[in-house]
Amino acid sequence: MHPTPKTIIFDGDQSTLKFSGGNNIYADLIVQTANDILLKKEASLMKSHPFFTTSCGTETTKLSVGVIRYDVPNGNFPDHIDHCNDNSFVYLLSLGCSANFVVKGPKSDRQMFRFNSGDVLVFDPSSDAAIVHGVKSINGDDYPLNCPDEFRQFRFGVQCRVKL
Repeated sequence: MHPTPKTIIFDGDQSTLKFSGGNNIYADLIVQTANDILLKKEASLMKSHPFFTTSCGTETTKLSVGVIRYDVPNGNFPDHIDHCNDNSFVYLLSLGCSANFVVKGPKSDRQMFRFNSGDVLVFDPSSDAAIVHGVKSINGDDYPLNCPDEFRQFRFGVQCRVKL
């Protein structure tokens, strides 16, 4: 049997935190840092995706954050496409135990990789982009040194969905 991932509930009844404007810890630590790294490594992104060159501090930025907890070792999430057609981008942050993560684009082969704690994956969640992604399993013996005990028992997937 494969346990179902658990959505973390905030403030008693919300599965997502919503922000307007980019001045919050999620925009600063996850989104802007990932954008800065992407632009340093992939200068061509500036021309093809102006989204990444825009600061998340603008008043027009909309950001939502959700967290899913996966049990060790059998937590999984079936391969899927988000079909989110609102001109947004998704930033997935992995925390705790590493995950065996699957990704496939319409013009690329299916790839599975180890999604380590602290790694961020950025992708276009639209139907046109058709990015298939999912979690195959969780590696219970693979977490960072000095990792808090709570994070050694789970993998947390933090999803930031950003729309400018």
